[in-house]
Amino acid sequence: MENDRLIIYHKHPTSARVMFFVLNGSICQFDGLPPSSKIVESSISEEGVVDYPEKLIASSKKRLGLSDNILEIEKTFQAIVQSSASTVKVYLAAFTTVDPPREQLADLEGKFISITEARSLPSIEIELLGLAYSFLMD
Repeated sequence: MENDRLIIYHKHPTSARVMFFVLNGSICQFDGLPPSSKIVESSISEEGVVDYPEKLIASSKKRLGLSDNILEIEKTFQAIVQSSASTVKVYLAAFTTVDPPREQLADLEGKFISITEARSLPSIEIELLGLAYSFLMD
């Protein structure tokens, strides 16, 4: 799982407002991406489930200190990012709460941003956010 990343978002059930979770200056949890990274493949599978590591959500919840059933993987989204050093699989996960769990994540000093607030992120992450946002709004 060392080469897996997770983009975590919250989509409000009524307004459909999408907020992305940023931690340590990155939307790619938990180690960000090398600046020279490029998206080499993206997959949105309407018919099936992308191949994702089963332990990814459990380990992410543990690392964030979240309770059960608060984080759910999007089983039809995946992007593959490559740098000179490695290949990384990027998955998408949703907070299942009505509102973003800001209080539960306050100790981590993470924040929730809209896609329009992502200008300061590395260009590869902005590109990934574009893919994720398109997926979520379709």
